[in-house]
Amino acid sequence: MVRSSKRNRRSWAELPEEFTFLVLSRLGAIDVLTSAQKVCRLWRQICKHPMVWRTIDMSNDHFFHEVHYDLDKMCRHAVDRSSGELEDINVEYFGTDDLLKYITNSSSGIKRLRLAHCPRITDKGLSEVSPKLPLLADLDITSCRNISHEPLKVIGRCCLLLKSFKLDTWFKLPEDEVYDDSVFHINEDDEADVEADVEVNAEVDADADADALAIAGSMHGLHHLQLFRNELTNDGLSEILDHCPHLESLDLRYCYNLNLKGDLGIKCAERIKELQLPDDSTDIPKTDLFKKNKCWFTPCSDDDDGEDYFRCDGNVVDVIIGNTIDFTDDYEW
Repeated sequence: MVRSSKRNRRSWAELPEEFTFLVLSRLGAIDVLTSAQKVCRLWRQICKHPMVWRTIDMSNDHFFHEVHYDLDKMCRHAVDRSSGELEDINVEYFGTDDLLKYITNSSSGIKRLRLAHCPRITDKGLSEVSPKLPLLADLDITSCRNISHEPLKVIGRCCLLLKSFKLDTWFKLPEDEVYDDSVFHINEDDEADVEADVEVNAEVDADADADALAIAGSMHGLHHLQLFRNELTNDGLSEILDHCPHLESLDLRYCYNLNLKGDLGIKCAERIKELQLPDDSTDIPKTDLFKKNKCWFTPCSDDDDGEDYFRCDGNVVDVIIGNTIDFTDDYEW
């Protein structure tokens, strides 16, 4: 019975190399470095191939991973493994100016960059690396509180291939202020009855349109723009529409300084193919929830004869600190 059971086990080492690359591409960098590369010798060799590291996804549970790992060191090692072929990188929580400099010094072909919740990345740091991103086409800056509108101008001037830009500034509304949802509703059947644009908030901060003006002044090739929770006003939005003629999609959710009840709202509806208004739903698509189920792999032991197995578990803690995972690799994170 034991022999029969052993024969029925799947040997991950016998998988076609192309399929192995596909499996590894579904994992984040942390999972590959701490688990997948320990499955067997073949997988370890494949995990060192630069192709695996063209995309480096450092998605992480901030409150858990930073306690157990040196994510900065891990990210640098992943960049080293890419051997200059890195095209797509996502850095969450632990990013710094120095790390960003290391990434761009090592890789000149980056096409997509996402920086999320990185307070240690500053205007100066982002501005200095922008000239090293000539192929950048997709930029996502989410909740990086020390990044202002200033580096956006530099990015626009240096990254001429930029087609998609997402900026989430975590703009928070006053708790005692109430907004009328009808202000953001566009009814194309009643265009003739729509009133002219009016000033929504006469006391809007003078810098409210700083991001919008930086974008309008330098990112003329944009096709997709998301300004989530931004303070821009109608003036800033008008500048974007006038100077970004290729815009196909525009996300303005939670931009509550806007009044899209009049001509500007009509202009948006006519010009933009995919338009999301300030009061539109912010529900996360199901396709964005795949990270909740993590796959991890049991490393081979001396008596496994190269037969290796995996299981999926929704418990991230089990994935990281499961007793079957050996963390005694050549590297200490």
